[in-house]
Formats: sequence, structure tokens, C-alpha cells
Amino acid sequence: MTATVAVKGTIFVVRNWKQITIGVVFSLIVMAGLLVGIESSEQERLGTIDSPFGMANVPPHITQWKGLVHEYTTKYGIPEYTDFLLAIMYQELGSSQTLDIMQSSESAGLPPNAIQDPVMSVNLGVQHFKSVLEQGQKAGVDFAAIVQSYNFGSGYLNFVASNGGKHSVELAQAFSLSQSGKLGWSCSDWRGPYCYGDYTYVQKVMKNLMPTGIAVGGGDVSPLGEQAFNAIILEAQKYVGWPYVWGGAHPNTGFDCSGFTQWTFAKAGIRLPRTAQEQYDVSTKISPAEARPGDFVFYTGTYETDKYITHVGIYLGNGKMFDSNGSGIGIHDINSPYWKSHMVGFGRVAH
Repeated sequence: MTATVAVKGTIFVVRNWKQITIGVVFSLIVMAGLLVGIESSEQERLGTIDSPFGMANVPPHITQWKGLVHEYTTKYGIPEYTDFLLAIMYQELGSSQTLDIMQSSESAGLPPNAIQDPVMSVNLGVQHFKSVLEQGQKAGVDFAAIVQSYNFGSGYLNFVASNGGKHSVELAQAFSLSQSGKLGWSCSDWRGPYCYGDYTYVQKVMKNLMPTGIAVGGGDVSPLGEQAFNAIILEAQKYVGWPYVWGGAHPNTGFDCSGFTQWTFAKAGIRLPRTAQEQYDVSTKISPAEARPGDFVFYTGTYETDKYITHVGIYLGNGKMFDSNGSGIGIHDINSPYWKSHMVGFGRVAH
């Protein structure tokens, strides 16, 4: 939500792109009965919401607002994004003690932190996210572009839509540079020419989420062992929302599918060959009934090549995989029509 600029050593925060007037802000009804102390049973209930990107991995001063955020995501018809908005809140708020917990003051044309009512702050923040979400879906861009536009403003959605529809750090940098130029910001004394917003906003938000669905029900455990599997997933979740990069096998470059598996498994001390075909070749083939978290799921025909295996993902159980594909790095449904039509089967590597 924030565009931060530094001119001659002074940092300014600008949110002039959000079209919410001061009059609208003061016409909002302040809700009574703020949910600060949530009973443990209510916490458990809120934690069962099917979040599309996992559970918020944020400190207590952020989680204390989960009930309030859930109230407004439910009100506006997007309860599945409750945890995601907590991840955004942490990126926006950090360790600040302000009660403008979603940093909504500037979006209303007010000075920073002018709003000191958490209810009003969350109300505005959820409305803004829903607006960006709907605009992004209508424009046909990927979710990473929607997340970045929460920081950049809705103009970024059109920019991405006209440049392939998929967010990338390079596109975010180009947009930031373009907007800075239009506003006459040089920012040469801060961080180069990229002073409009934060072009790494997507990665920072996604790091505040812990993927769910990583264990099969009924007591099944990973054949890799709990410690190794956790090391893989903890590493993998750092890159949720990053775009797919052909030939990428390192955080400095980004990841393709097999580069992603090779890198994350290395964090558990498991050395893998480089390509999806080679990883398939060294895997023991197993049936779907035998598949457990930490196994591989392999695919064919996802792009033109003479290789049989063209894609690999890390199986998480419950019909989910963690992988890098054209929609970016994240948790995806192996039972979707596309992935079902290309599936070859499952494999397991020795630990």
C-alpha cells in the first residue's frame, strides 16, 4: 500500500493513487466491541479457514488482530484471505505500535497514522485489498501482480496486463522507474532510480506465510523423516509468489521446476541431479496410494521437448504439490484438469 521515497535523506510516504476521499473515511461507522481477546476455541475456528496461500507466520502483535480481520473479510466476502491479509499487515506495520494497523491513513488522504482506530484501519484495508483483487482478476493477471499492486496501486495491474499478464521483479522495477520519472523523483541518493513503492513487496509478504496442507491425514509421515521434510518446506516457503524462471536454480536467478526441487532438497542434505527427467530417472517409482509428503510428482508434455518428463513438483499430500510452474512458485492442486491430464506418476528419492 505504501510508496516510500527519499529525497535528500528525508523519507516520505505517498499513497496518492488510492481513490478514497476523506469524506468517505469519516462517514464510516466505527464498530463497537473490538475483538482483542479472542477465546482459544475461536482462535481454533479461525485457523481452520481454507487459506489459499497458507497460514500467517507472524508475531503475536499481529495475530491478536485475526478476529477483527476475519470479521471484515467475511463482511466483504473474502474470508479465505484472512491469513493473507495478516501477512500483508505485518509487512505494512512491522514492529510499529500504531493503531493504524493496516496503514490506511494515507489511502484516505490523511497524514500518516492519523487513523488511530483499528476497526477503521482494517475496514479500509480489506476494502482496498478486495478492490485490487477484483481488478486484477478482471484484468487477467496473476496473483503476484495483484499483491504487488497493493503496494504500487491499481495502475500496475494494467501495466502487467499489457506485458504478458505475469508479475516479475523486472516488470516491477520498470513500473517503479516509470512512475518515479512521471513524478520527477530522481532518488539517486537512496536506492537507485527505483523509489516508487517497493518492487520486492511480493517476496516480503509471502515470507510471512507458512504453507498448510503439508501432511497427509491419518498419521502419514514423510519417508524423508520429519526433520528433512521440514527443512525442505521451510526453504520452499521463502519463495512463494516468485515467478517461474526458465533455467533458474538459485535464489539469485529464480527457479524453474527442477531447479526448485534441487535447491530445496539440498537444504535437507539430499543431492539431486539438475533436470526433471534426471530426477525422475533416479527416483523409485511408487503408486499414488503409496505417495507421501516429500515424494515427487512427475508430468509430461507441459512444453515442447524431446524429454519424456517435463515437470516435477514436491508432493505435500491431500492432492497438493509445492512447485515452480508458469503461475509462479507455490502450492498447487494436482487434481486440477491441466495437471491431471499431464501426470505421469510419483517417485521417491533415497535419503
